[in-house]
Amino acid sequence: MKGILQDLTNQNNKNYILPFLWMRGEEEEVIREEMAKIYECGIRAVCVEARPHPDFAGPGWWHDLDIVMDEAKERGMRVWVLDDAHFPTGYANGLIENKYPERKKTYINYNTLDILGAQNEVTVHIPPMLKPKSSWLDIGKTIDKEEQKNNKLISIVAAKLVTDGIIHEELIDLTDSVEGDFLTCTLPEGPWRLYVVYETKTDGGNPKYINMIDEDSVSTQLEAVYEPHYARYKDEFGKTFAGFFSDEPAFGNVNGFDFNESIGRKDMPLPWSEEAKTMLTDALGENWRLYLPYLWNSSEEMNQSVYTRYTYMDIVTRLYKKNFSNQLGKWCEDHNVEYIGHVIEDNDQHSRLGSGAGHFFRALSGQHMSGIDVIGGQVIFGGAGLERRGVFKGDGEFYHYTLGKLGSSYGHLDPKKKGRTMCELFGAYGWKLGVRDMKYILDHLIVRGINYLVPHAFSMREYPDFDCPPHFYARGHNPQFKHFAHLMQYANRLCHLFNDGTHVAPVAVLYHGESEWTGEYMKMQKPARVLTENQIDFDFVPMDILHDLTSYNGKLENQQLSINGEEFKCLVIPYSQYITKELASFIKNSVGLEIIFVDGRPQGISNVVDQKEAAELLRATEEYKVIPLNNLANELKVLGIYDIQLKKPFKDLTYYHYRKEINIYMFQNESAHETFSGEIELSLGESAIVYNGLENKFEKLPFRKDNGNDIIYLKLKPYESCVVFACSEEQADNCETYIPYSTKLCSCKTSLDLSSDWNYSLVNNKEYPNFGEVNLMKELIPISKQDPTYTGIIRYEKTFEIEGISKQGIIAFDHIYEAAELWINDEYAGIKVCPPYVFEVAKYLRKGTNTVRVEVATTLDRDRFNHPEPPFIVWHDAIDPTGIFGKITLWT
Repeated sequence: MKGILQDLTNQNNKNYILPFLWMRGEEEEVIREEMAKIYECGIRAVCVEARPHPDFAGPGWWHDLDIVMDEAKERGMRVWVLDDAHFPTGYANGLIENKYPERKKTYINYNTLDILGAQNEVTVHIPPMLKPKSSWLDIGKTIDKEEQKNNKLISIVAAKLVTDGIIHEELIDLTDSVEGDFLTCTLPEGPWRLYVVYETKTDGGNPKYINMIDEDSVSTQLEAVYEPHYARYKDEFGKTFAGFFSDEPAFGNVNGFDFNESIGRKDMPLPWSEEAKTMLTDALGENWRLYLPYLWNSSEEMNQSVYTRYTYMDIVTRLYKKNFSNQLGKWCEDHNVEYIGHVIEDNDQHSRLGSGAGHFFRALSGQHMSGIDVIGGQVIFGGAGLERRGVFKGDGEFYHYTLGKLGSSYGHLDPKKKGRTMCELFGAYGWKLGVRDMKYILDHLIVRGINYLVPHAFSMREYPDFDCPPHFYARGHNPQFKHFAHLMQYANRLCHLFNDGTHVAPVAVLYHGESEWTGEYMKMQKPARVLTENQIDFDFVPMDILHDLTSYNGKLENQQLSINGEEFKCLVIPYSQYITKELASFIKNSVGLEIIFVDGRPQGISNVVDQKEAAELLRATEEYKVIPLNNLANELKVLGIYDIQLKKPFKDLTYYHYRKEINIYMFQNESAHETFSGEIELSLGESAIVYNGLENKFEKLPFRKDNGNDIIYLKLKPYESCVVFACSEEQADNCETYIPYSTKLCSCKTSLDLSSDWNYSLVNNKEYPNFGEVNLMKELIPISKQDPTYTGIIRYEKTFEIEGISKQGIIAFDHIYEAAELWINDEYAGIKVCPPYVFEVAKYLRKGTNTVRVEVATTLDRDRFNHPEPPFIVWHDAIDPTGIFGKITLWT
């Protein structure tokens, strides 16, 4: 404990922040200045991104990256490289297009033809069915007709038709009946649908991208990006050169971001490779071609179709893991650097094809940190569970209750990750996002276990850069740059606290990925929300880990599930129509472990065709209870499966329990309006300290014992968070006692209203501190009412009289938008980046006349009205006021 306190007090923490630095071919002095500004924020690493650079991995790129490396070496910083010319990763810097066209993506696709059976024989001309249908609507579209000539027939299967899209499991393989370009056949009575399945390189997503499930194709990524960087900087690999970052690599079997590319639910071409074909043949047997229609259409019986669908997705996601993620990760290990990044997780895309990677945990297998991103308004203050409306509709329940936990769970459970989870954050929120809401997003992520940060972004383009703001320095235009630096120092301290220890959580929630591939299922965010709102912490656990516990330092022992040092008292399984035989076996062998099915037991086994065998496997599930979702938290509490407990409910209080040599708890009030005020039952020991990370301040936290339990009292307003440490009595006694501001105010005998007669002056950030004309504001109103487009720094000044020196002195501001610094009698009294705007000022006050000065930094949001409209508008936002307004009170 002493070491932790010393680290925080002395700012002696490691670096956990590696912001994007966008490279566009700027002048040398601009690059060096931006690196200096990043260093000024207390940040000791960067992740350079070439998306806007004109010469990635060419002479211009090496010239610019040399400058970054030189600055980094001089300043003791580290450099990561985003691993492609632009996102998403997989373009291989154009090498597929220019050198290896034979390695581009491969797909299987299909066409259909309906035939009425028991008629005369029919003849089908096959070549036109080996490419997509086209019409006058396609005139003008680019079609690679030469490549289409290489499309290959895989199978022709006739299926008895029930209704549109539903077939009987009564199939006839007609593939071998093809002679030349024609199939001639006679089918039995009834309606039949003919499925012509073919292999193609033209029908799917971007043809310039690597095939994620082909080893040779993925090696192109290494040849194009990784190896040239090693050739130039090999002596710095593992030193200044930290590693590579993959940004949103995906199957890419379709273009765009519809977030609905779920197998069997969307009609689309599917990823393919020779290795996938071999594995599918081995899994499905010699009749494998017969079952291919099930990849797109369901059967009435849903036996073989479920098995085929699961088997295909299991194969392609394992090949993604082996050929892409693990191949890149192994290369990095062999070259003494690390591999990090994230896939697209939005709206459950983490378990789907298209812009997804099919299975979150498999996709990140080779990475040395787990990773997610929170950009574009995914997490918003006061928006828990609300639908997001921007370019795409977003599932707020997923973003708020699942995304952060999904990332940190893998960081906790995989020994390779060493407890580390990275999050790319802040990007594409727009200039409306200032440090006030950045602080909320930071806390939201850290309290869910995120402990490495990739802020998005430092852009060196001259302001205004319309590309995905906010930009933290903005070439000197951002009024909140110094406040952002303050926030980053806070973030580094908190990340330091929550590294090199063990997360404590009583519940494991089964990852729902495989469930979505086969039938009806409950999204894992449903139980996640219930558990979060009842302060029952959890990790998401995939079936792969449960099936291979020894590889994850895991075991079942003493009625607990142990994985990589974490111990779970219960496994919660969200409703799934089908489970795997591996999960059924795990359940059968988990005698003593509490297992709860939410809203229903499974009805089938996804990777078993024989129904007798499936029924036998399902018997193991009958031993365990089914609990309705709305009763899940109550059931767990009755069973004693919880870690902390509130004396009175408050659904918006989130917490994180972390164990180093001591117990550490973080608490955040995520309500937009309500103050949390109450007692919390937890495990401390001898004594406790509460830590305010923004002010780097420690206070003794009184607590009481109740039937062997430790009870603390906290009061947290919206935006507030804190950390509670267990400690010795001696350590606690060296700190002042924690007293909530509301209690301090109650003890004050007098108050002075400072709400009127303020002098104010304005300056834009580039000209600070040369403020302009001083004006008087009799009654405080937002500056935006006087000048709706003003952005910059507003200085407020006034004098006031007090009769004597006070031991207590607090200035409280009702409303500040949004970052503020305070001086009393020209002495610096502190900085606030978010509510509550309350400053302790007793030591700065003096008898008689006093001066007060407040400098408020706005966001750059309103300045957009002074510039041409950007080329695209992502969403529509309400605009915040600027400056100080409302009541200002000095309590003494």
